[in-house]
Amino acid sequence: MMDGWPINTFRFINEQGKSTFVRFKWIPKLGVHSLLLDEANIIGGVDPDFHRRDIVLAIENGAYPEYELGVQLIAEEDEFKYDFDVLDDTKLWPEEVIAVQTIGKMTLNRLVDNFFAEEEQSAFDPSNLVPGIDFTNDPALQGRAMAYRDTELYRHHSSNFEDLPVNKSLAEKNFNLRKGRMKYRIDVDAVDYHNNSLAGNTPSEASFEEGGFVNYPQKVEGHVTRELPSDSFYDFFSQPRMFWNSLSQIEKQDLVETFIYHLGRVKSASVRQKMSKCGPM
Repeated sequence: MMDGWPINTFRFINEQGKSTFVRFKWIPKLGVHSLLLDEANIIGGVDPDFHRRDIVLAIENGAYPEYELGVQLIAEEDEFKYDFDVLDDTKLWPEEVIAVQTIGKMTLNRLVDNFFAEEEQSAFDPSNLVPGIDFTNDPALQGRAMAYRDTELYRHHSSNFEDLPVNKSLAEKNFNLRKGRMKYRIDVDAVDYHNNSLAGNTPSEASFEEGGFVNYPQKVEGHVTRELPSDSFYDFFSQPRMFWNSLSQIEKQDLVETFIYHLGRVKSASVRQKMSKCGPM
């Protein structure tokens, strides 16, 4: 019963090669429900697995949790028409401005058979894209496209984690990776490089005509410099104020009490002072 807001901005690429900025959202069919601070503190002490237990029991009893998949779309030529930077991960795309369009639904209708094999070993990497979706200049996404795979290499101690059943691609893939921990495929050929003449220069990247992935040919011009972000990056108050004004009186009071609760545990008086006077709501 919680919205899922992936903060990164991707591209949708249609059959004509036109790029559209997109953000995704998961919307619970039961609506959004929250706990008050006091409720969360009490339940967290009595039953730290409260939320996990709730979703497990729901699935076991056939009350399958459902989430609609929505997208927000901004034409690439409209990137600069808004008063916020569409590639700034700290800013939402307000639904009143960019409507959420439902394109699918996810139903959690079964539990995993083995927690370690199917959950603990699962790997997620935003650089694993399919044709029709591509990167943007979203700075956080650019970093994640590199860092998430690097994290999995460290976590699993091998690039072969992609051969684990829970991570294995549905489409057959050929590559020149050799050896390493968790090696499943038994390689009998001596060719582990590209380009090569001994194996007819295979495996090699599939072309677009063959169904391979091709990055969007984004036009880039000008000088590459290291500069501060746009002014809209430093607008720290417009969206928090919008969120505050959307709350009911009970929600506002709970938010204030939550700030007091957590700031009260900050040891530095100067930091507490800065946080409590960071700006008007």
